Amino acid sequence: MAEETSALPPAPRLYPWHAAAIEQMKSAWEADRLPHAILLQGADGLGTRQLAAWLAAAVLCESSTVTLQHCGKCASCQLIAAGSHPDLHWVRPEEGKQLISVDQIRDDAVAKLTQTSYLQGYKVVIVDPAHQMTPQAANSLLKTLEEPTPRSVLILVTSKPSSLLPTVRSRCQKLSVSSPPAQETLQWLQQETGSVADRALIEFTGNAPLRALEFAGERFSTLDSDMQGALNALVSGRADVTHVAAEWTKKNELPELPNRLTWLDLWLTSVARRGIGGTADLFTFPARSTHLPSLPATLNISAIYGVVDQIRALKAQLVRTALQRELAIESLLFAVLRVIAPAPRH
Repeated sequence: MAEETSALPPAPRLYPWHAAAIEQMKSAWEADRLPHAILLQGADGLGTRQLAAWLAAAVLCESSTVTLQHCGKCASCQLIAAGSHPDLHWVRPEEGKQLISVDQIRDDAVAKLTQTSYLQGYKVVIVDPAHQMTPQAANSLLKTLEEPTPRSVLILVTSKPSSLLPTVRSRCQKLSVSSPPAQETLQWLQQETGSVADRALIEFTGNAPLRALEFAGERFSTLDSDMQGALNALVSGRADVTHVAAEWTKKNELPELPNRLTWLDLWLTSVARRGIGGTADLFTFPARSTHLPSLPATLNISAIYGVVDQIRALKAQLVRTALQRELAIESLLFAVLRVIAPAPRH
């Protein structure tokens, strides 16, 4: 399953945790040293796409003379708002596809950057997400990165910079967006939702404020309750692996499958940590009442982390390759049960 992106490019928007990245770009602009290639990296849920849209809008904005800014009022900004700016191009996986092809990069990135600007200013291309380029597509960028045309900017947006070719990474200026402190995320969520945020939500979303906002309210609590209920039923023998795997991989449930895997990853990691700390009676996803009635007195911590690795590998496969999801989930759930199910009594 490819990473979720909407059909339309995001609107330019800045969030409080973008401040350091924006200052870095403004300083470069004022010194007339704006990089021709920017590797904009940050976890999903930090608004890197919105930041990329803001940077593009600011570079093209008619008010960006001394200071880099997005006025929202000039002709260029109005064209961006309408999604019709001739010098701004987004390159993303085609509908129904998981990867960005070499033809897309050649036709929609390289060719656009080498053309003359329609409005006699900058040309900006945004590749999003850049780590979903095929190796051939990434290689086709190298000449453009080594020999950029004047007044052109290439922005590569990624949550997985290590998945990009080293030759591509080394030719870009890195612009990183980091998560704010957890307390600031909680305060921001309260401002956005008007209610106190659940601290467990911060852990589940990796302290990514926009992802936390997406799950705020009943979505996270429903997922959390459902996952603990499923594990309880599996451990107690009230449900079988085949049934649970079939439920999780139904067509209408597929968008939640990566979230279930994230939950399992965090839960098993918590199990392992508490096992090391000798608090096996407290196993539960963070700060919840215990749902699993009995667990092994002695845990194989190495085996638990082995299952965590299996979960992470499966999540990567969902993005990169087609696979028989139901069989893969069955295998994973059997592995989970082997490490958390209590030993049979004799």
